[in-house]
Amino acid sequence: MAAAGWWIFWVCLGLVTYTYLAYPALLWLFTFWRRTTRYEEPASWPSLTLVISAYNEAGVIADKLNNTLALDYPHCQVVVVSDASDDGTDDIVKEFGDRGVVYHRLPARGGKTVAQNAGVKRAAGDILVFSDANSMYDRDALKELVRPFCDGTVGCVCGELRYFDAETGGAGKGEGFYWRYEQFLKGRESLLSSLVGANGSIYALRRELFDELAADIISDLIMPIRVRRKGARVLYAPRAVAREHSGQHFGDESRRRTRIIARSLYGLWKEVGVLNPLTNGVFAFQVFSHKVVRWLVPLFLIGMVTGSLALADGYLYRALFCIQLAFYILAALGSLFPSRFGRLGMFYIPAYFCAINAGALLGLWGFLTGQRYAAWQPRGA
Repeated sequence: MAAAGWWIFWVCLGLVTYTYLAYPALLWLFTFWRRTTRYEEPASWPSLTLVISAYNEAGVIADKLNNTLALDYPHCQVVVVSDASDDGTDDIVKEFGDRGVVYHRLPARGGKTVAQNAGVKRAAGDILVFSDANSMYDRDALKELVRPFCDGTVGCVCGELRYFDAETGGAGKGEGFYWRYEQFLKGRESLLSSLVGANGSIYALRRELFDELAADIISDLIMPIRVRRKGARVLYAPRAVAREHSGQHFGDESRRRTRIIARSLYGLWKEVGVLNPLTNGVFAFQVFSHKVVRWLVPLFLIGMVTGSLALADGYLYRALFCIQLAFYILAALGSLFPSRFGRLGMFYIPAYFCAINAGALLGLWGFLTGQRYAAWQPRGA
């Protein structure tokens, strides 16, 4: 029993350490001498279609369209697909028809991926950009997103998501901290080989590389993976900025994570060949390290607790168990009392970490039990 506990604890601790610390360190080691390419403006900008998927976004869709129509980009077609909205979203979008916005309504809810498929069928641009209704772009975001396509080897480009309110409230601070960490990974992965997945708020790809996906496939992970498997690169463009409001509660992020990871696991199951290093080289290493191991972290955390409990007759393992217990107490206090404790780093970082891993655990369970979460809810709905 003691031997099993020893192996469980140290293997689980090693895997948690690997995914959060060793993998970023390896990315830095492999790329620290490389610099992000600054692409010049093309002689003529390619035609572009921005596809916005919307379900019950009446509160933000007008702002989104005004923001989009004010962006600095020539000949940009805007397509809005309503996923059978019933809150007045459609009427608001129709008001922008005389300003060139193309409106399309799905007869029944199909989810974000189905909405994107429908939007692409109405698209006329050579470059497709996918956006969420609550994501507001900086004025030069589209040009910054499209610049790398002057390199013929580039097939997909992901922009950067920032938060308006990343410093207000514990959940917002936790999400902001997490995204700064993710942005580091994105930058290094882009320099090393290709980006692993994109951000659904702001990413673009060449029209000829688009694949129509099934409703239960998460497009912003699987589409870039397919682009990479076709031989094109997926790059990160940190100057192409989209901005959103962060989640107001740790529970919001946990529920969002559940949906994303359940769909991502299913999508990767359908593209499992990408994990073969013989055919995908270093990109397989990136997908395994950044996605697969990360999604399994909640199981490793459970293994650490059970392993240290099994060895609790030893001073070292009692101390290690107490450290874990203290961490989870801080997380609970930050989550239960956000106005009192949740604004302090020693509380909101554990609370956010536990929220996303609780969501990952439920997402793993959802994947194993066949829940696909094809249709989404706007944040806070």
